[in-house]
Amino acid sequence: MNRAGSEAGTTVLVIAGRSIDIDTAVATAHAYPAVTVARYDLPGPGALKEITADEIARTHKVSSRISHAQRDWFIRNAVDAPWAAVPMEAQLVDADPHVNDGLYDRAEALYDHFRTAAPRHVGVAKISKVLHLKRPGLFPILDSKVMAFYRLHARAAAARYPHRGKRAMYWAAIRDDVCANLDSGALPLFRRRLEQSEAEQVRRIASLSDVRLLDLLTWAVA
Repeated sequence: MNRAGSEAGTTVLVIAGRSIDIDTAVATAHAYPAVTVARYDLPGPGALKEITADEIARTHKVSSRISHAQRDWFIRNAVDAPWAAVPMEAQLVDADPHVNDGLYDRAEALYDHFRTAAPRHVGVAKISKVLHLKRPGLFPILDSKVMAFYRLHARAAAARYPHRGKRAMYWAAIRDDVCANLDSGALPLFRRRLEQSEAEQVRRIASLSDVRLLDLLTWAVA
């Protein structure tokens, strides 16, 4: 067996306590809708300090169901959001909840800017799908399926950071998995396998952030 085959046979990704082998992960990437990656992910985060109508339209590819009125609210509310405190290239692994006044707090302030002023029917899922688009390495997509899958781990994460005063910490739980899969080599191996694919749509997936790669797989195992 060649080295790549040997690695794939012994290395697994772990997502919320569930294991997924590399071959299965690659097969999941092959089955993922190419149009979602092409239209939601690949255009990139756009301008540093604004949200545009086109960007909101892109979130429909991940089933955001953001209405025209809600779109206009996002655009208006983005004008004075604390974007500058959260770099476009920010990564979730660098948002350590143990660190006060660090990236975690700045990310939370940006999220809270939208969450605390949100109109009816604009909740965690819609906000996270917009913020992931703007800061793809930092904000996980938290729809109802992902939150249900991570609920126990999010509660356990909150117990490790009592000073945060949270009942559940989804970012922290997902961050744990990103860190663990990087440390084990499973996530870099998965990305290499995607880069080596003969299918262009799969090679495109290899360019996505660590957070987004785990999101893609979470939907497959949840």
